[in-house]
This record gives sequence, structure tokens and C-alpha cells, in this order.
Amino acid sequence: MIICYHRSSSLGTFEMCEMKYFFQYVLGMKDQTNKKAVLGTVFHRVMQVLADKKKAQSDGKRKLKNDDIQDLTFAQCDDIEFVTGLCFEYYKHHEDDVDLTPKDLQTCIGWVYKALAYNNGCMDPRNQNINATEQFFDIEIKKDWAKYRYEINGQVFDGYLSIKGTVDVIIKESDLYFQVLDYKTGRRLNWATGKEKTYEDLHSDKQLLLYYYALKNLFPERNFYVSIYYVNDGGVFDIVFTEEDYYKAENMLRKKFEDIRSIELPKQLSADQQNWKCTKLCKFSEQYENSGKTTCQYFHDLIRSKGMDTVVCEHANLNKLGKYGAGGGRLGEDNESN
Repeated sequence: MIICYHRSSSLGTFEMCEMKYFFQYVLGMKDQTNKKAVLGTVFHRVMQVLADKKKAQSDGKRKLKNDDIQDLTFAQCDDIEFVTGLCFEYYKHHEDDVDLTPKDLQTCIGWVYKALAYNNGCMDPRNQNINATEQFFDIEIKKDWAKYRYEINGQVFDGYLSIKGTVDVIIKESDLYFQVLDYKTGRRLNWATGKEKTYEDLHSDKQLLLYYYALKNLFPERNFYVSIYYVNDGGVFDIVFTEEDYYKAENMLRKKFEDIRSIELPKQLSADQQNWKCTKLCKFSEQYENSGKTTCQYFHDLIRSKGMDTVVCEHANLNKLGKYGAGGGRLGEDNESN
């Protein structure tokens, strides 16, 4: 199976279902938009506005410039319901296949107020020393084991495995010590297994290890600890990684790269696509055109009969291959990411 990069959502998708990974990250097909994921995105955007406001103030600016919602005065930024309403309407307009209601807006407002009140406001971005928001990374791992080369319809795709992603917030504790913070509005679950993540589980969490590995490559002179904030399910968990964890992360990335690349016929989560994760969380459980089969079963049979290379040549969106948005952007992230 073709693989050019890892991101936290691709790793989570692969762990949940290999066929879903194939659809999203090889063929470049978009999964269904999930309402809870959209509400999580609204929440993230509000928290970003508050963090950007604090950073703008620290940088001596007079207002907050935005490329999407609108420019805001600092007083407007502090009006939580106003900002949440703006963000909500923005995503309601851009994700019109999801029916967002006034009740959903109140849910988002409630999440924001809850997050800001946590532990006497210690997680309120306006009370933190904000270094960066929405820090994007795209890093090639230039090692022999990470090389790849694929030829599809006469086009050659080659390079090194990269890791891609976006960190919600980086908070400066001192000149060389920083906190990496990731918000979650969903449950504290491993969605592949359905089990609750314990503090011990988070020490081996693929997303957190990926973030740590990426930031240590971006800023090798800095030290980081990683925090994951489950707003509605447990609060804040601080994970302090070490040099040993850096190599643990690289070994994890290498193993996943090799595992995915070796697959010739992706496994299905459910043979008949009747598992609740299929029916509730996956568009590919729907019928494919007039085939009388689900999309998942149709393509699984196609790969079995024609081989993966032929199916990729016939059906892959090559413009998306290797791109960060393959499988969708933030709104296309799996439930776990929000």
C-alpha cells in the first residue's frame, strides 16, 4: 500500500480500519463530515482566537487580524459568546452538509466556558504565555529506511516519509522550555479498541509521540513537555518525554511505515460493514453507485481480483497523494482528534 507521510489522524484511521485508511490516504476519497468533529473544530477556533489575542497583545498590536472570520478588537475577543457565534457561523457556512442548530451553538459555548474555568482559569489562553498557535509542521525523515518510490500511471512519486500535522498551542514556560498543548472535546478513548486511555496509555500515545518527535526536530535546542486537555472527559494530562521517547517515537513511525507499505489487501473492520463504527462513522459503508455492494466491499473485492496497483491507477486522486489534506483537513480528522 502506498504511504508517503504520517499524521496523527492517518495513524488513528489505520489502527481503526485498514480499508478506511486506503480510501482516505491512498485514493484520496473524503469521508463523511461528522457533526461532533465540526463542533470540535468550532471550539478549537475559539480557543485559537483567544490565544492569538494574547499573542497580539504581547507583540504590541492593537487588534487581532483574521483571514477567515473577521478582524476583531481585543474587547470583541473577550466576548466569548460573540466569538463562538462568529466561528460557529463560519463553519456552518463552510460545512453545509452538516445540519448545525442553535442547540449545537449552545453546546460549543458551554465547552468554551468550561475550558476557560478549569482549575481557576489556568487553561485560559489569555492567562498563558503564548508562543505560537496552529504550529504546522511537515518534516521529512531523511533516513534510508524512510525512502519510498512509486510509479502510478507513468508518474513517479519518490522521496522520504514525512510527518505532518498542526499543534494547537505552544506555551512558553522559559526561554528553552515549552508546553505543547492539544485540545480534545471528545471522549478519552482509543477509538480503535473502545477502551479508555489511562495516564500510562498516554505515554505511548501515537499523536503525542508524533508531536514530540516533530517539535524536537523543528526546535532541537528547546525542551518540551506535551499536555492533552480533555475538556469533557478528565481534564489535563501532562506527559514529560525524554530522549529515550524520541527514539521510541522514531521506531513507532518506522514500524507503521513498514506495516502499511507491506499491505497488499487491506483488512476490513467488519466483513458486512454492520459494525457501529462502520454505520455511524464511515461513509464507505454506503452502497457504491449501483453495484449492490457497499463501497468498502466493492473496492475490497476489486483489489482482490485486480490487485492494489491496478485499483490505485484507476481510482486514486493523484493530486492528493502525499498532501496534508489527503482524506480531509481538520474537519476530516477522526473523532479522536477532536
